[in-house]
Amino acid sequence: MIEEEAALRNGNRGLPPGPWAEAAGPRPRTTERHIAVHKRLVLGFSILALLAVTMIAVLLSVRFEECGTAAAGPPRSSGNGSLAGAARQPPGAGQPPGRPEEGARGGEAEEEEEDEEEEWQRRQELPPWARPRLPRHLRPLHYNLMLNAFMENFTFSGEVNVQLEVHNASRYIVLHAHRMHIEAVRVAEDKLAGGVRVARTFFYPQTQVFVVVLNRSLEVQKSYNLKIIYNALIENELLGFFRSSYVLHGERRFLGVTQFSPTHARKAFPCFDEPIYKATFKISIRHQATYLSLSNMPIETSVFEEDGWVTDHFSQTPLMSTYYLAWAVCNFTYRETVTKSGVVVRLYARPDAIRRGSGDYALNITKSLIEFYEDYFKVPYSLPKLDLLAVPKHPYAAMENWGLSVFVEQRILLDPSISSILYLLDVTMVIVHELCHQWFGDLVTPVWWEDVWLKEGFAHYFEFVGTDYLYPGWNMEKQRFLTDVLHEVMLLDGLASSHPVSQEVQQATDIDRVFDWIAYKKGAALIRMLANFMGHSVFQMGLQDYLTIHKYGNAARNDLWNTLSKALKRVGKSVNIQEVMDQWTLQMGYPVITILGNETTDNIIVISQERFVYDSDAKPKDPVHGDNRYLY
Repeated sequence: MIEEEAALRNGNRGLPPGPWAEAAGPRPRTTERHIAVHKRLVLGFSILALLAVTMIAVLLSVRFEECGTAAAGPPRSSGNGSLAGAARQPPGAGQPPGRPEEGARGGEAEEEEEDEEEEWQRRQELPPWARPRLPRHLRPLHYNLMLNAFMENFTFSGEVNVQLEVHNASRYIVLHAHRMHIEAVRVAEDKLAGGVRVARTFFYPQTQVFVVVLNRSLEVQKSYNLKIIYNALIENELLGFFRSSYVLHGERRFLGVTQFSPTHARKAFPCFDEPIYKATFKISIRHQATYLSLSNMPIETSVFEEDGWVTDHFSQTPLMSTYYLAWAVCNFTYRETVTKSGVVVRLYARPDAIRRGSGDYALNITKSLIEFYEDYFKVPYSLPKLDLLAVPKHPYAAMENWGLSVFVEQRILLDPSISSILYLLDVTMVIVHELCHQWFGDLVTPVWWEDVWLKEGFAHYFEFVGTDYLYPGWNMEKQRFLTDVLHEVMLLDGLASSHPVSQEVQQATDIDRVFDWIAYKKGAALIRMLANFMGHSVFQMGLQDYLTIHKYGNAARNDLWNTLSKALKRVGKSVNIQEVMDQWTLQMGYPVITILGNETTDNIIVISQERFVYDSDAKPKDPVHGDNRYLY
């Protein structure tokens, strides 16, 4: 067989040397009858051979398709040819769900990518998927997300439909996706039946993005729908969509919950995972009926199936960022209360903790604090409900997901009859902090992570203001703030290795480092300094204007400074807050003031300042930010 194929490839239509070649030599002449018989035999054998070859080819084709299906999973079709199959991804196509980066792509896909990267190199530009931030040519308007949670094997599948608005023409759709297996992709023009053909798709792990390459560019000022079908693991690492467990009556029970801040929503669904990309979300969760599901919004309808499954459809959210989207699948119970303005507050926890009343203290102060914040900010709480979820394990003390705040049990459950005052204070301040985020962070979100102090500094400052509202005799803002915040952060900020409150953030790997005590404690100290400088009533009026102007949107530090400057102007004071505060937020450290009297001249003193550093001989890590000639 091999030799025959070689002969045909070389243009030799004869048989290869050997005994069969001798048998095929010249034959003696025969009669016409014999010739006719031979022709019929040859024709018959030719037809039989053709049929045999056809059958073999069909069988081989079927076998090949079965192998491909086994590797890539069951194919899906939309009927218009624009639904791409499993993404060509660097490692992982055909691997277990949630690990797409562990395998090898086909040579053809790699060659296509290399060709495209070479083209971008010729332009002396990074391709859009290799840049540290997402390209700005698309903007998500709405996500419709359907999830199936399989708690018995800790996996989930999802289908996300993203409505996209095109700002600049491009044939690339670049969005975040990490540690998942993409089954199918479809792009269609909104309100039209025709699809936009997908040329290919691939993951780019270096920036944790998924790239959809189209056959033609998307048109400016048009709306498109991006549909992605995928599956992944319910992780065991406390980030993304992860699992936790507890023991009740000797039985281990599991729950699934999310932690998306700052960059982990991309592990749970393909999305534009940057704070600036606010959109509305409509979430549906299908799970076993022995569980309940929670999300940012209340359940609109629940559809029960005969096989013991139920699908919960949640109301649509307001405009929000991906990092405080949330959901949970658990079998907890709850207690509830209602605020004066009609906000339903529930606390969900293990059934035994609810029976003991361990969540009652947190539930009661949450009601009071929502009413306090609504009155202080003059901006109502924006959602119809707020759920507090107490989980056994969580990477942080708490997370301020809008309408579904998640707390580790030790920071929300207590028994006031036996818990110490220090423990009660700790629980109180964590709850005050997270509730402040429902306004500073969720309702108004920083444009980018360089100004994370715009939410964390305010929440840390209001830990003391809110606790004073609950316990006026404790004088938290005037006394405890000094020892717990101001003095502590002065120790850190007096080091040569300190950094400004507002830090430049380029790579996703840089984001976690900005969540430090400088952002929290110095941010809070600067806000307190500003409130004292402006006067508390004017400062409060400025915050009310800031939240009203920027609600459901994003804001940067200059937006805050401009609003506060206008508040001062309304009471007859002309002060440029930006000029004052840039010296404190864009420079690290703080000054030491020297006052000298002039012995030769009466009534004259000399005042000077310089940046205070504990070790004046120490070299700063960043010489650009280590200039001792700073002025404050």
